[in-house]
Amino acid sequence: MNKQIYLHLSLYITFLVISPGCLDDINKNQTEPSHPVLLISIDGFMPDYMLRFDTPNLDRIAANGVHAESMMVVFPTKTFPTHYSIVTGLFVENHGIIANSFYDYEYGAYFSYGPPNYHSDDVWFGGEPIWVTVENQSKTAATMFWPGSDYEIQGVRPTRYVNYDGSISNYARIDSVITWLDPAGEVRADFSTLYFSKVDSYGHRYGPHSTEVEEVVMEADDWMGYLLGQMEETGLTDKLNLIIVSDHGMAELSEDRIIFLDELINLDDVDMIDWTPVAMIRPDEGKTDEIYRALSQTERNFKVYLKEELPERFHFSNHYRIPEIIMIADLGYTITSRDFFEQRGLMAATHGYDNLLPEMHALFLANGPDFQRGLETGTIESIDLYELMAYLLRIEPAQNDGSLDNLRNLLRN
Repeated sequence: MNKQIYLHLSLYITFLVISPGCLDDINKNQTEPSHPVLLISIDGFMPDYMLRFDTPNLDRIAANGVHAESMMVVFPTKTFPTHYSIVTGLFVENHGIIANSFYDYEYGAYFSYGPPNYHSDDVWFGGEPIWVTVENQSKTAATMFWPGSDYEIQGVRPTRYVNYDGSISNYARIDSVITWLDPAGEVRADFSTLYFSKVDSYGHRYGPHSTEVEEVVMEADDWMGYLLGQMEETGLTDKLNLIIVSDHGMAELSEDRIIFLDELINLDDVDMIDWTPVAMIRPDEGKTDEIYRALSQTERNFKVYLKEELPERFHFSNHYRIPEIIMIADLGYTITSRDFFEQRGLMAATHGYDNLLPEMHALFLANGPDFQRGLETGTIESIDLYELMAYLLRIEPAQNDGSLDNLRNLLRN
């Protein structure tokens, strides 16, 4: 966890001894005004799309700012867990959004992405997302479709937010955010988000090497060109810090790479929290050893773990929602049942695999008055972005698992 340098004088002094540059950081946060931050997610955008496809606007943003080789996201590499880790700086075991959908046996309710439909949002979302931190420190957040942003968390919502509606055009989304960020506008947001899903959808449907994905990547680049034009019109070009990310990569699937779980264990003896490529298995009472032994003895093209034996690097053991058995498919393999496969077949590609795999890594670009210009850097980690955004916004971060020190080289002196 990060040291909270404002909480106690003794901790403050210790931190200065460890990191002499911190005094400058603290003074800067206290005395200098912040520039607004716009966090953008292009869901499913693989880092090498910029190398393989024509992306002049993203190239321009990168050339005048920071471009990471890739960004390693948290495990499992699925949309809701990774997005929520980006905005909280927490590993999944510390925020509790373990999948895109899951059943909470303690709460007795089902979580699924889509419009909020729960009695209490605080039951689901651990940690403090950046828009709550912003609002709690007398600044303004305005969010356009970020997973979790249309929920009330810790009793707080962004000043402006929109319930997810995929029918709203991507250009209309940009127009709304620019209106919220406009220094002459009514909202004058300090922090805002944008989210685009189409690249991910096409990746699943057609595969990351398809002409359809090439076309939608170029379309996404057009959205960024439109955004840059709107920023120029409203005088934000030299005043707004842009952070452009994705939430995961994509791996091609094949009917030659299928693991039929119902041929390995009796599905009547388990509840499936999630299926593929990370099967989360909750055995019936007294069945854990039997199920685990059956999977261990047939371990091929996957790894199986008891929850407490998962490698520590996954940070995926210490939450009550994580079930007793975790089964992780090798890259490109699908875990399913024969009935489901025969009825539904396979997508062309998917994600969710081990977050160390380069194919699961995400995009990271940053541009603006507080970032270096023309900097190319290696792989960074998404867990550090919350601390980075808190620093840019001159606010005190909540407790989290990241570190600003890991990204300090991205910033101007």
